[in-house]
Amino acid sequence: MTDNSRLIVALDIGSPDKAMELAREVYREIFAIKINWPLLMVAGVGIISELSSYGKVICDLKIADIPNTNSLITSNVRENGGWGIITHTFTGSDSLGAVIDAAGDMKVFAVVSMSHPGSDQFINPVSMDLLRMAVKQKIRGVIAPGNDLVMLRKIREAGKGLMIVSPGIGAQGGNPADAIRNGSDYVIAGRSIYNSEDPLGEVRRINSAVSSVIHNEV
Repeated sequence: MTDNSRLIVALDIGSPDKAMELAREVYREIFAIKINWPLLMVAGVGIISELSSYGKVICDLKIADIPNTNSLITSNVRENGGWGIITHTFTGSDSLGAVIDAAGDMKVFAVVSMSHPGSDQFINPVSMDLLRMAVKQKIRGVIAPGNDLVMLRKIREAGKGLMIVSPGIGAQGGNPADAIRNGSDYVIAGRSIYNSEDPLGEVRRINSAVSSVIHNEV
C-alpha cells in the first residue's frame, strides 16, 4: 500500500476469496483496505491478519456497546493485526474512551455523521456534540460523509487537525475530488470498485481525481 494515495477500498462483501483477490489486485495503489461485518461473519477474525499481509486494514465495526464489550471487541481487532477501527460515538464518552484505551497504537475513527439519508434523523442533529466529545477524548480521526458537502465542511471547520475519512463516494453519489476539496483527508469507495469490471482502473480513476485536487492546492 502507498501513502501517496488517499483512497481506502471498502471490501463490504461476504466472499473471502473475492476479498483476497481484490486486495491482491489493488493494494499497491491504495492507502488502506476497509472491511465490515459481512466479511468478518463469513471468514472470521483471521481475515484481518490475512489482509494485513497487503498493508493497512481498517475494521469498520461501528462499535456501539457498553465500555467492557467495546474494549473486548477492540482488543480482538488489535490482536489480529488491525491498523484501524471505526466506532460509533452516540453511546457516550465512557464507551468511546474504552475503545481508545483498548486500541493502543491502532487508529480509532469515530462516526460523527453517516452517508445515508437516515443520518439526518438522529445523528446529524447532534453531529457537532458528538464531534466535541470525540475531540475531548483525543480521538485521532472521524468519519464524515463525502456525499454531504455541507456537513463535511462543518465538521472540517470544527475539527481542525483531525483526520477526516469520508464514505459515500461512488455508488452513494459522492465525488472523490469534491470530498477532498471540502475537507476530507481520505475517501472510502466500495461498490464502484468491487462491482466494476475493471477494479484497478476504477482505483486509478479515483486516485487521479484526488491527486489533481491535492496538486492544485499545493
